Amino acid sequence: MNIECDDNIDSIDSSPVHPTRSTYFGCLVENPSSFTEEIELQYGESGLDIIGPTTIVLGPGNSDTVLIQARATIHKEDGEYESSVTAIVNRVAGVQTGVLAPSDSDDISLTVDPYTACDVYDTPESVEIGADRRMEFDVVLDCSSNEGIVVTTRFVMIEYGEIGSQNPGPAYWPDGFDDESPSCEIQTTIGFSTHDCTFAASSDSSSLSSFDICLAMQIDGEDPPVFCSSNPINVQKSLIGFSSTGSLGILVPILALVVIALASLVLWRRARTNAD
Repeated sequence: MNIECDDNIDSIDSSPVHPTRSTYFGCLVENPSSFTEEIELQYGESGLDIIGPTTIVLGPGNSDTVLIQARATIHKEDGEYESSVTAIVNRVAGVQTGVLAPSDSDDISLTVDPYTACDVYDTPESVEIGADRRMEFDVVLDCSSNEGIVVTTRFVMIEYGEIGSQNPGPAYWPDGFDDESPSCEIQTTIGFSTHDCTFAASSDSSSLSSFDICLAMQIDGEDPPVFCSSNPINVQKSLIGFSSTGSLGILVPILALVVIALASLVLWRRARTNAD
């Protein structure tokens, strides 16, 4: 009796979004003898769940490929996991083989891929910008990882709206905004974690129209995200009052001219009074 398993086995994704967090591989079991064999399959410990048939029956000179599943728990730490599949002949022609049962074993190597993903968990529903055309607010990030590393993330602003036939792709950094966010370095842990960061951006646009945006996260080295992970944020351009950064609205220059004009009028009246 012989057993030989696949050498190239697909790696395992242990992230919470993967539907099975598993991979499959095959092992060929052969019965070269002249008798029917009942064969028991045993799976070595590896830190992963190895699931497959426990018993198969092969006629003389026959073989069969058994399908085996290797499954990881959520957030299983990335790395290589060694295991084995052992085939033991329990019966030959219906007769129990006992302690001298022939057996064969094949070693397998299983890989759990590293992953880290961060989404925007909490943002304000609306922000106001003033004369400086700048916005700044706190953001809570929700991260999931199976490795403990430091990652650098950055924000991506996307114009909020449904992507469809008229809008085939995301509109990044609408209304002329540029990212001015401070560095956001995250120390990941195995599992879920939350982190506080700050988003800041400014624009030189003179438009007075309000619009909606949303935010996504991009980890260094990865492609820009296509969809947002935050709620929509309404950006309002205020004529008076304070912006999200504390600066006055875009009426500041006009107010300054009014103050100067009033001061000049007071001085003129005082001069007339003194002349009279």
